[in-house]
Amino acid sequence: MTLPPAPSVNYTDTSRRPAWSQLPGAVRDVVTRLAGDAVVSASAPVGSGFTGAYAGTVTLAGGSRVFVKAGAPDQPHVVGALEQEAVVLAALPRGVPAPTILGFASVDGWSLLVLGVVEGRMPGQPWTPAEVEAVHRACLVMADVGTPCTVGDPALGRALSTDTEILAVARTLADGSFVDGPELPRWLPGHQARVAELVLSAEGRFDGDTLCHGDLRPDNLLVSVDEPAVATVVDWNWVGAAAAWVDWVGLLPLMAAQGVDTDALLASSPLTRAVDPDSVDAYVATIAAYMLGGYRDEPPPGCTPALRRHQLLMAHLFLEFLRGRRGWLV
Repeated sequence: MTLPPAPSVNYTDTSRRPAWSQLPGAVRDVVTRLAGDAVVSASAPVGSGFTGAYAGTVTLAGGSRVFVKAGAPDQPHVVGALEQEAVVLAALPRGVPAPTILGFASVDGWSLLVLGVVEGRMPGQPWTPAEVEAVHRACLVMADVGTPCTVGDPALGRALSTDTEILAVARTLADGSFVDGPELPRWLPGHQARVAELVLSAEGRFDGDTLCHGDLRPDNLLVSVDEPAVATVVDWNWVGAAAAWVDWVGLLPLMAAQGVDTDALLASSPLTRAVDPDSVDAYVATIAAYMLGGYRDEPPPGCTPALRRHQLLMAHLFLEFLRGRRGWLV
């Protein structure tokens, strides 16, 4: 059987952001106050992410630079995310590889977050050995300094394994009522009950007391160009306590799709070498089910259509990774 290709997503061009000059004067004035200096120029906003909110680097009169995020009143998803990120960044344990928060404010329904600039590139284009090592080190540091977790949802791992929307998708896979489509892997109908079985057996498997980013993917990472490369984790919106291996395992399907030996990574990493393989597979199946839920729906207000293309791509990659690990024939 010939498998349909996974959808293509250019993660450097998934957002639709305004320029700095298009922001209201009151918003720009608050950024000046938070940064402690006047903004004299701004780079083009970043192309990654899935919203129409502003995100970009500005240069101050004194020559320093800061990174600014700004969510508008008609972008409630973004406004809430920035408010949450400000709380999380201020509370992260010392040593977590995250941007420095310089200030947060709200004005006229806008949420504004000013951060220290992180120099680096998005990994995974394609994954290099240096990038894999740098991101793995970042995950190890988060597991070290972030245990016990004191930030965000104290039961994030449990919440994921018991999420009602994910379990609803799993039940439709189990009873054969899931609406398949030509955009999904063609082998899925023959194995969807097996995917569902893993999801429905997941409760308790992801529990832990380690800081979990919860959305660790290449466009939420920046890797420095120096040696040894250092990875910084960005976009700290939805965090909490989970098993120490969850963030790391969530990256492996993306690496495997580019030929990285993820079996070797699983066997050698202190994060995963003692983890039950069925727990790893249950997590991969759970994320696949999450991505299958609503991927045909309109994106939330303020989000771009690229969000659903990303969701479909992740469903493909996690399902293919699972199929390979379980040895399911097409």
